[in-house]
Amino acid sequence: MGLWMSSALAFRMNCMNRAKRPDRLRLTGEVWREGNMYTAYCRELDLASCGHTVEEAWQNLHQVFEIFLEETSKKGTLQELLEEAGLISQGQTLERPEYFIGQIELPLPTVR
Repeated sequence: MGLWMSSALAFRMNCMNRAKRPDRLRLTGEVWREGNMYTAYCRELDLASCGHTVEEAWQNLHQVFEIFLEETSKKGTLQELLEEAGLISQGQTLERPEYFIGQIELPLPTVR
């Protein structure tokens, strides 16, 4: 977006400044095993971490969130990054609009 903020974004930010801002952030997390480690990943913010256990991976991802929020707040880019991530205000919580994550099982083609 560069140095110039779009008028629509400026208007939304101005409205948020006047209204009570959300004070919670709801994100989606995934954990999977890779070799002898677990990877924890947040789609909305494209943040990841890892650990030797599921719990350690989650705990490390939580620390990554805290650092991300603190550093982007200091730089003044947090609001823009949250909007780019598609997070919307749902009362006192910023979250992604509902969507479904599921598993699909397909047969593999026969190798000839």
